[in-house]
Amino acid sequence: MITLRLDAMAFGGDAIGRLEGKAILMRGGIAGESIRAEIVEEHSRFARARLVEVIEPAPERVQPPCPHFGFELDSCGGCAWQHIDYVAQVRFKTAIVREQLRRIGKIESAPVRDMLPSPDVWAYRNRAQFGVSPDGRLGFQTAHSNWVTPISVCHILQPPIMEWLKAAGRTEPRVQRVDVRSAGSQLSVAVECRNPFSRPHSASLRGPSGKRVSEQIEFTVKGVPLRVSASSFFQVNTSLVETLVDLVTGWLDLRGGETVLDAYCGVGLFSRFLAPIAGRVIGIESSRSAVADARENLAHLQHVDLREGLVERVLPSLEQTMHAAILDPPRAGCGPQVIQAVIAKQIERLVYASCDPATLARDARQLMDGDYSLVGVQPVDMFPHTFHIETVTLWRRGQV
Repeated sequence: MITLRLDAMAFGGDAIGRLEGKAILMRGGIAGESIRAEIVEEHSRFARARLVEVIEPAPERVQPPCPHFGFELDSCGGCAWQHIDYVAQVRFKTAIVREQLRRIGKIESAPVRDMLPSPDVWAYRNRAQFGVSPDGRLGFQTAHSNWVTPISVCHILQPPIMEWLKAAGRTEPRVQRVDVRSAGSQLSVAVECRNPFSRPHSASLRGPSGKRVSEQIEFTVKGVPLRVSASSFFQVNTSLVETLVDLVTGWLDLRGGETVLDAYCGVGLFSRFLAPIAGRVIGIESSRSAVADARENLAHLQHVDLREGLVERVLPSLEQTMHAAILDPPRAGCGPQVIQAVIAKQIERLVYASCDPATLARDARQLMDGDYSLVGVQPVDMFPHTFHIETVTLWRRGQV
């Protein structure tokens, strides 16, 4: 048992303190607090501890509204920071982006702006990926295991998804995962079975009265309809999608006539708003459903060229000169092959949108070593009450 003062928040949701020079990580604490904790896991350079008592609480500590939120082994793992005031969450996340770029990317004094907060702090999430408990109830995985904790309420999900959950009840034992997405009065539902050759009964797809359930729905962004299939990626915080589009398109600052790379283009969100300005847009996406959606969403734009495949395979084979690029990879980041291909193409201006500051920092170091300058870093809080962080960065080739 130890007594500790916590001095920072870590990427991953833990609070950090130090004992005799060793970092102590724990869930449930807040920077600035004095706590008592029990060491539960020892490593050479750090240890993990379980919070036992808050001796001096931080002024940012609040009462979490969700009955499933907590730090026990069976607590829901969806949110990590409901016990922290939202204004403080935004401040902590901004500091984490700076720290990740400094520690992993070796970038001192990165030009990190204050994080843009979410207009919708609660009920913002338009997608839920439910796991199934052994008795058929839907829920979310715990923080440190594959065990599914059934839920009856979720304060970050949009209301139509919660309505669907209450109407659906239990599902069949053959179902492993249910993916539900909401866009206004529309719902899309995709069911994944444990046996890939098995199909669930139609009852698993039913929704609440008045809601249309399908495998495709339509989001409207800046007055433009975009088709999104159930298995295609789309930003989960509807209230910030237009902000993200404005940030990406504004930072690319197209003058007209440029050839633009849209790597990991998904359903064509950024391509749709870049294409009217650019001379040509080349989109690359590995998800078959997302490519099909993008072809539908961009069909009227003749100068958009969509390529299905992995970016690390398609990009090196492209012979066109590209003047600008948007990189929007999954949490694993772009990785060395993609970054090296970007460097080899000598693309003058890049916008890199990341949902993981650690992999962003790794890729940032490679870009800087490849003669790119980091011009701006704008964190955007797409994921309130979780430790996840969206960050948009602007790069220019050569010294700025």
